[in-house]
Amino acid sequence: MLKTEKQGVNVPDRYNGDLLDAVYSFNMDYLILNLSGKPFTGIRDGLKIEAADYGTKVYQHRAELTYLDEVFGSIVYSPRSSVINENLVQMQIENHLFYTLTPDELREQVKTVIDILGLEFEGINRMDLALDFSGNHHDVPSMLRNIFNGECLISGREKDFNVYTKTRKGQVRYTGMQLGKRSSSRFCRIYNKTLQMEKEALKPYIKDVWDKIGLDGEIWRFEYQLSNKFLTEMEGLTIDNIFDRQYLFGLFQAARSNHFELRENTGKTEVNKEKEYRFIDFSVVKKSISIFSGIVGKLARTIKETFIGQQRMIKGLLRSYFSRNHDIRFLLPIRRILDDFDLWEWYNTKFSQYVAEFRQRELIKIISLNQYEMDFQLEC
Repeated sequence: MLKTEKQGVNVPDRYNGDLLDAVYSFNMDYLILNLSGKPFTGIRDGLKIEAADYGTKVYQHRAELTYLDEVFGSIVYSPRSSVINENLVQMQIENHLFYTLTPDELREQVKTVIDILGLEFEGINRMDLALDFSGNHHDVPSMLRNIFNGECLISGREKDFNVYTKTRKGQVRYTGMQLGKRSSSRFCRIYNKTLQMEKEALKPYIKDVWDKIGLDGEIWRFEYQLSNKFLTEMEGLTIDNIFDRQYLFGLFQAARSNHFELRENTGKTEVNKEKEYRFIDFSVVKKSISIFSGIVGKLARTIKETFIGQQRMIKGLLRSYFSRNHDIRFLLPIRRILDDFDLWEWYNTKFSQYVAEFRQRELIKIISLNQYEMDFQLEC
């Protein structure tokens, strides 16, 4: 292995900087709770529950939640299938709250909203945990090269492994990787968050966290998407501790265990007996995340208004596309807006609702979903 000189000491070529100076941001980034009961609509105790005109493919009803005059999240309820418990309610928490509130504040708000709705906590449908770090301390492209040239190995069972690249000045540049499948119990992604944030100008609260704790340079994100199947096997999972940063870090470590653990390749017959290839020292991470709370203040109203404006524009373009006999010119700008404002998940939820509305309320006679699929894929 090649060696480089750093302050008079020989270190491996994969050395990732002075780890004593490393800074990390660790946050929950996505959360859908499984609840039980029959929610109401209207306004009660500072909570506004506004029912949408249409539900989703799985649920008959959907409602937006606003708590203390701030967007809080959404709920879906009344399953269409008899296979699903009729009392199941799923609540998704708004992304910005993970960064603008302390874990204790968010815990109390979630518990209060659930109580006002008259629902009971049953478990978690999905949780995403994200560890952000600087490329100055951990060189992801170098790690990926070492995986591909066989210098380091991925322990555990066989699983899908994919990388993402783009060209820069004619050279191929690594932008990320993913391990496993989205449909599996745990799904890992490591990607260039700075690059992605260039398309997410309306998520300044994440950048504010980085600035607050001194996380600079090109920022990468190490993320685990955890499903209900994985989480139900974890001990101590309650509505109280899912907002405890140390408990969440334990979940992150449990997800990583025997899934994305790297080993040096010295030719041993069993991968797990090889020496650890330490890309990140998680003992250092644990100390770092106990210091920083990640609170940065409230989300600016202008940001919310801009989101709403883009969503209305997409709906208008989609309406014009169908009403003008599938005129593809109205479809062209939609994909760009979805990319620029990171609205894909919102769009996938709303699309069927909008189509139903165009048919029933606006009486658009010819709506061909097959034609739409062909036209939309043409722009992919």
